[in-house]
Amino acid sequence: MLTIQKLFNVITPSKSPIKQATRAFRAADAPKLNTLERDCVSFTSRAKSSHAKDVSGSEQTQDVKDRSVESKTLSDKEPTITHGLAQDISSLAENDTRELKFLLGKNLGGLQRRNDEPCDLEHPIYRMEFRTKGSVSIREKASQKHLATKGGVIENLHDLVGARIILGTSAKGAADKVLDVIAECAKSGKLKIVEIENHIPPETKYQYVGSAGLKKLAQASTERYSVFVPQKVVKNATGYTAIHMLVEFNDGITGEIQILGKDVALFKELEDIPYKILRGKSVAPKYHEIVKILEPLVPKEDDAISPDGAKRSRLRKEFIEYTTAAYKHEREKDAAPLKANQESEFLTIAEFAASRRSKTHLTSDMDFNNLFKLKTKADGVIGGYLNK
Repeated sequence: MLTIQKLFNVITPSKSPIKQATRAFRAADAPKLNTLERDCVSFTSRAKSSHAKDVSGSEQTQDVKDRSVESKTLSDKEPTITHGLAQDISSLAENDTRELKFLLGKNLGGLQRRNDEPCDLEHPIYRMEFRTKGSVSIREKASQKHLATKGGVIENLHDLVGARIILGTSAKGAADKVLDVIAECAKSGKLKIVEIENHIPPETKYQYVGSAGLKKLAQASTERYSVFVPQKVVKNATGYTAIHMLVEFNDGITGEIQILGKDVALFKELEDIPYKILRGKSVAPKYHEIVKILEPLVPKEDDAISPDGAKRSRLRKEFIEYTTAAYKHEREKDAAPLKANQESEFLTIAEFAASRRSKTHLTSDMDFNNLFKLKTKADGVIGGYLNK
C-alpha cells in the first residue's frame, strides 16, 4: 500500500548569464521542445542491462541501473545534500523499485509476450523496465532545486523510482488491457495512483488510450484512498506519445510508471539526449560526440546580438520540426518485433526534407540514425536495447 505526498515543486532560477540565455531560449522555443511539465523518469543513462525472468519464465523484465556517477557534472562545492544522505535515499528508492517490480510482474505477467512471439491483443506487453535514481543524480537534482534535507528531496523529486511498460502492438485496446490490470491493483490497495498524464501528439488518432480508460484508473485510486487524482491531457507538439502516472509508496517516495509503444520507447531513449543538450542539462560524458554535433543548436549568451544567433535559432527550429516528424514516423510503424541484431531505422533528414518540400539546413551528422549509431557505440551495445 502506498501513501500521500505533495506533487509539485518550486525551482529557484539561477542568475548566471548562461542560465539567463538558456531561459531566454526556453521562452521562445520551449512550447515546441519541452514535452513535459516536470522532470520525469529517464532511462537514457544506464549500464548494460541484464535480463531477469518474469513470473511466466520469459526474459522480458529488465532492471536498468542509473549510471549517474559517470553522467553528471556536479561539483562538491555546490550546495546540496551530502553524498551519504543521497545514498540513503537511493537505497530507499531501490527497495520501492523492487516492490513495484514484483507487483507489476505478478499482475501483468500474463499480458507479456511469450519468448520471441509477436505481441498481440492478448499479450500486448513487449517488455517491462525498472530503474532507481542513483545517488549522484539525486545530489545534482537536489542542488538544482535547492533541496537541503531528506524530507525535501523525497517530497520534491518524483522520479526516484521508475517503471516502463512497453507495448509491442498497436492493436486497439492494448493499452486499455494494461490499464485495467493497474486499476485493479489500485482498487485492491496494492498501488496508489496520485496523478495521471496522457501525453498525446497533435494528431490524436495516435494516442494509446481514450479518456474513459484513464478515468476508470483515476476513480479506482480515488475510491480506495479518498484522494483526488488529477488527470491531465498533455498535447505535445514534438509528437511524444505516452501515458505517465505517479505512484506513492509507504515511505513517502514518489515514483513514475510510463506506458508507451516499443518504437516510441526506442526513439525516446535517443531523443532524450538532444533534448537535454538543447536545454543545457548534463549528459553522460560518453555522449561527447553527440554533444559536439548538436553544439550549433545550443543557445549562447550573446545570441541576441550575435550574427550567428539567428542561424542557431533557425537550426533549432528545424531540428524540433524534424523531431516531431520522427515521433510521428515511429507511431506509424508496424509494431511487429524486429529480428535479432536488426538495426532500427528512424526517419532520415532526407525523408524529412522531402516531406516538408523544402531544403533543410540540418547537416547529415544530425540525422537520428547517425546519432543512434553514436549512442549505441557509446553504450557498448550493438543495436537498440529493445531490438534484442
